[in-house]
Amino acid sequence: MKVVIIGCGTGGLEFIKEYGRDVTLIEPREKMICQALLPEYIVDKVDEDYLTVDISDFCDKNGVNWIRDKAVRIYGDRVFTENDEIEFDILIVSTGAKPFVFENTFNLGDLKNARNCKKAIESAERVVVIGSGATGVECAFELKEFGLDVTVIEYFERVLPSFSYRVSSFVKNCMEKEGIKVLTSCKVVGVNEFVKTSRGEIDCDLAISCAGVIPNVIDGLKVEEKGIVVDEYLRAKDNIFAIGDCANVCIDGKIATKTAYEAEMQARYTAKNVERLEKGEKLIRYKIHSSLDKPIAFITLAKNRAILIYKGIFIPKPMKLIYRVKKRIMDKFMKRYKY
Repeated sequence: MKVVIIGCGTGGLEFIKEYGRDVTLIEPREKMICQALLPEYIVDKVDEDYLTVDISDFCDKNGVNWIRDKAVRIYGDRVFTENDEIEFDILIVSTGAKPFVFENTFNLGDLKNARNCKKAIESAERVVVIGSGATGVECAFELKEFGLDVTVIEYFERVLPSFSYRVSSFVKNCMEKEGIKVLTSCKVVGVNEFVKTSRGEIDCDLAISCAGVIPNVIDGLKVEEKGIVVDEYLRAKDNIFAIGDCANVCIDGKIATKTAYEAEMQARYTAKNVERLEKGEKLIRYKIHSSLDKPIAFITLAKNRAILIYKGIFIPKPMKLIYRVKKRIMDKFMKRYKY
């Protein structure tokens, strides 16, 4: 069977490693980037070599046929790219997501935008972070430690709105102790020389959009607001799987988080199910590992500190030890794809 993968984010890389056989990869980028490390990158704590994987090297080491092109549409048993069409027996869609970006703001959606943000920070004094999900919170703490005046704007009534009230309250208290200004229940109307909000204008040198993500979808598949619709086997169609941030994974009333950890678990499971398909065996239902009601997440609070939410259980201390655990996990994660 010819197995084709669209996208080389965490899900795509992990599927290739777990599957361990000849595959064809469709991916236009030169490098895979670990977006979880970008808040530390923009303040120069980690360099580009650490947070990126060279796709050419990865493909050479893993026997992958890399087609450097952008997938546009799926029709029947073919993927149509900007320059070609590729036939498949089994297709894995792992196209990730892009950030929701306000006009005239910086963002951490890819390496190019992160570089631009990093350069702008060097001459800034006042920064507005729009959105207080995990990325927005981490950016705010890193920028404050870097010596900047930081304001966080959140549309909902509390920071980290997808986590429990206890987590939100703890993190907001930490932000205020660090001198980070927090505006909740505040809507951004527009950005020019000021950030215009429902509560007035905020003067700043730059604004960074961290207000959620939009799934990267492909024409030819059923799509809803939260991504490509999949069944309990992560299938968009009989022989097409969708994994990671591009997929809307909802099983038994639970909704999967859009995190690298969850994408990694989905990729491993899908590799096993593809093997079962090849053998004519019955597929196994997927079990969500990190769901919105019981998430798994490390959140870095700068100064070598982090908190852990594990299956919904909040573990706030010891923060420096939790950060070291997170760092070891990230080191292992990146080495898996580089060596």
